[in-house]
Amino acid sequence: MSMHKVIVVEDDRIIRRGICQSIPWEEHGFVIAGEAGDGEIALELIEKEQPQVVVSDINMPFMSGLEMAKHIKEKSPETRIIFLTGYEDFKYAQEAVKLKAYDYLLKPVDSEYLLKKAKEAAADWEKETVIEKRMVESLPLLQQQFFQRLTKEDESRIDVEKELFELEIQMDGPYFAVILVKQPSLWDTDVHLLQKKLSSTVLNEMNSRVMKADTDEFAVLLSLENENDARKGQLAQELFHILSHQTKDPITITYGRTYSNMFEVGKSFLEARLAMDMRHIMGTGRVFSLDETVSKCEQKEDYIKELEWKLENQIKLGLPDKADDVLSELSKAIVERKTVPLSDLKVLALKFSTMLFFEIEKWKKEDTNSFNASDIYKDIMELRTLTEMTEILHGLIEQWSNAMFKKKEKNYLSHVDQAIEYMKNHFHDSSLTLQKVAEIIHVSTPYLSNLFKLEKGFNFGDYLLELRMKKAMELLGGGNIKTYEVCEKVGYSNPQYFGICFKKYTSFTPAEFKKKFK
Repeated sequence: MSMHKVIVVEDDRIIRRGICQSIPWEEHGFVIAGEAGDGEIALELIEKEQPQVVVSDINMPFMSGLEMAKHIKEKSPETRIIFLTGYEDFKYAQEAVKLKAYDYLLKPVDSEYLLKKAKEAAADWEKETVIEKRMVESLPLLQQQFFQRLTKEDESRIDVEKELFELEIQMDGPYFAVILVKQPSLWDTDVHLLQKKLSSTVLNEMNSRVMKADTDEFAVLLSLENENDARKGQLAQELFHILSHQTKDPITITYGRTYSNMFEVGKSFLEARLAMDMRHIMGTGRVFSLDETVSKCEQKEDYIKELEWKLENQIKLGLPDKADDVLSELSKAIVERKTVPLSDLKVLALKFSTMLFFEIEKWKKEDTNSFNASDIYKDIMELRTLTEMTEILHGLIEQWSNAMFKKKEKNYLSHVDQAIEYMKNHFHDSSLTLQKVAEIIHVSTPYLSNLFKLEKGFNFGDYLLELRMKKAMELLGGGNIKTYEVCEKVGYSNPQYFGICFKKYTSFTPAEFKKKFK
């Protein structure tokens, strides 16, 4: 059993010797790691020894016990402090309570009682460290499971923001992207150490987090300023540089596109993963993005290039029939040229299927499960012939055409108004998500998300936040109501998370707001 360290701080030498020598510390699992006559000397000792327990007088010359306690919180935050106080110093004891001292005892102190309190403090320290250690050990696994869920389902099916909050990760945005790092020897690397190593890089200013994505992969979630924030590429290069110096294994780093919605971080992750799957073509030991795999592998031949450009435009213009014709022409041209390698076909298929998924999601009714993006990506990775490629793309164009035709028969523009109406009446429901609203008005989640942006110019999350915050401001300003009651009335189950959102929105904590505007 390891011994717990105690440091005794007391300016009266006789009392100090008494505490150190007349209590059988060692028999009870403690070792006196040092003693001091004032707070200043004690602080150096405490920083060096990181003791579990400090027994200290409250009122001392040079630096009082209270001042010392404030510094201990910074230098050795886990240390438990037990204060000793005389009757005349009792006014200080209230301060000690504020400082979250573990306990304070009246002098003259009874040796057995002090020992009992020291044991309780050490047990409290033990409990907290065990919980923390368990968190540190289980976190990588929880993070891996999060990424598996992110790619398995349609990524809007999990509440990304809430799940990240539960993993103690908060992202500021307003734009988001993912960098993926693959390194064969990574499985034994501690993600916490990595985060520390990397916090000296651009990572630091970017409010970004390192997470374990797989046994030999980790993902970096980025908060970016705008869609073309160049720091994504810079950071990928900087990571490559730092990590290359630490291992002989080839490191490959890829990154996805940037999105303005927290729940779309799954798309960015999927794109980084797709680019990573192309590393046998692009080469390992380097940094690249999905867009580069597309442009690098494209043919130089003008006619094929022109047809690709044409197909891209027909998709963007929303003309499935014309897109289908161009696809047939393109496949014929590739057969005639006989110069396009299989790897390039895969890249072409990836590029156009990604564009087509986007169009299908935009039009599709509630049933997004009838096609599964990850299945089709898998088929593309296993492509063997040009015929297979064109079959996959013709199939997607047909789905797009059908979805579009069905949707045009109904007046689809009223959907956002239905959603807004529902949100106004149910914002107090803490389980209200984009997915839930989409299910209620019978449309798909990505479709409703896009529609919000197209029609209203803001996204679902922002609108829900605004509804909730306006109501919270009204309640807090209106009378004698507790913050936790407001929190429940506006749809938050976690008061701490409500406080963070409220402060972000109003620049005040709920308590400050109440005081100021009541």
